[in-house]
This record gives sequence, C-alpha cells and structure tokens, in this order.
Amino acid sequence: MIKIDAISANALKIRVPDKLQAGDFSQLAEQADLLIAQQGEIRLLIDASGFHGWENMAAFETHAGFVKNHQQRVERIAIIVGHEWQRWLIGVAKLFVHPEVRVYDAAQEAEAEIWITGIL
Repeated sequence: MIKIDAISANALKIRVPDKLQAGDFSQLAEQADLLIAQQGEIRLLIDASGFHGWENMAAFETHAGFVKNHQQRVERIAIIVGHEWQRWLIGVAKLFVHPEVRVYDAAQEAEAEIWITGIL
C-alpha cells in the first residue's frame, strides 16, 4: 500500500511499496486532487527505493491513468530510486510527462526534499 504524507503546503511524499496494486491509486488520487484544488499545482517526492514493479497489468494501467490525469497539475517530481533500471525507466518517462523530474539515490533524500519543498 502506498503511504502518503504532506511535507509542505503544496507537496506530498509518497512511499511506494514493493509491488504497486491498482487500488493504491484511489487514495493517492483523492489526496492529490484535494491538494490541487487548494494549491493549483503540486509537487511530489516519491520514494521508490523499494519498488520492484506492479502486481499485475491492471495495476500498471491504473498507474498510467493516474499519471495521465494528473501530470499537467504537477510542477515537480523528485524520485528516490534503489535500482539502476528505475533510472532508465524514469529517463524514458521524462520524455512524455509535463513535470520537471529529478532522480536521487536514498542517500540524497534530504536534498530531494529541499528541491521539492523549497525549504532549506
């Protein structure tokens, strides 16, 4: 299950589980939509360091739908990765999404949070 915390007025920190499930995105969409309604645009800090894929094709399709429906209202995304394959997957995805995306290693989590929140 995805864990979500507000880390500033316009930013969410999302901790991704080992395997994403289709149901994970309803809770995320609810919180993202609320913050978008309040702030206009949001920023996301995603900790995907333990992520190993999607439970099934439905989970992948739900994830893709969430990205499609929300990407125009996301200003920045910082992604903490734990595997090299995540870097190249993000590199490809960056070609197709609106937000500015930066990739960080787990040791750089504080730096990623500073970039997302703008708080030093």
